[in-house]
Amino acid sequence: MSRRAERPIIERAVEVTDCEVSRSGDGRTVTAYAATFEDPYEVRDQHGHYVEELARSVFDRTISHGVGRIKVVANHARTVDGTPSERFSLPIGTPLEVRPDGKGLLTVTRYAKTPLGDELLELWGSGAITSQSFRGPIFRSAPPRPHSSGLPLVRRLELGLVEYGPAVFAVNPGAGLVSIRSQALAADPTSLLTVDPDDLSDEERQQLLSLLSGTGSEPPADPEGTPPPPASEAPAQDPPDTLTPLQAAQARRRRL
Repeated sequence: MSRRAERPIIERAVEVTDCEVSRSGDGRTVTAYAATFEDPYEVRDQHGHYVEELARSVFDRTISHGVGRIKVVANHARTVDGTPSERFSLPIGTPLEVRPDGKGLLTVTRYAKTPLGDELLELWGSGAITSQSFRGPIFRSAPPRPHSSGLPLVRRLELGLVEYGPAVFAVNPGAGLVSIRSQALAADPTSLLTVDPDDLSDEERQQLLSLLSGTGSEPPADPEGTPPPPASEAPAQDPPDTLTPLQAAQARRRRL
């Protein structure tokens, strides 16, 4: 038996919330976290009962080999009872991007135009899918140390990544964010204006700020030819400084 085959395998899932279906394009691209970093959670599995924590660099080595070898599979190709599922055994999409960020392992997946792919996209959009997970071998872990819960804390330093995808149940509840956005977002960045600022990623915030700063100072033309308000009318006040730039921009838009 090969040394790789002898390595223990772990499966972990994070709960996802605030799911949003893109308002433009075909909405076949799902962006979601498959793992969170520096976020301890309790685990009961074949390795025991303990608290687990993933280092920020835990997937760096495996991702450096390319995402082409990583598969996207629903519920680890199993039923909810843990038995093999023929229906879930085929890939459901193609990973466009798999990368670590400040929160966790962010995945961008293009779902296939198949009956199962369509069904899963509908479940994402309706909020029926609440978890995404990953599976991979354990390469390196730090020695266990005491945790405040009384359980040992196991810190994973290096993991492989065989597959990820939507899951039925989460190991780490409450620790994630998912958004469904079409690849057409790049062609139509104004769709970001319809998204709650708290639901935007850092990159999307920067994209929206760039969009707003490049709109120019001229007001839009009034198609009805309505005359401007009287000079005596008090001008609208800027939103209070306590708002974020994105919230302030949306507040200004609502007054128009």
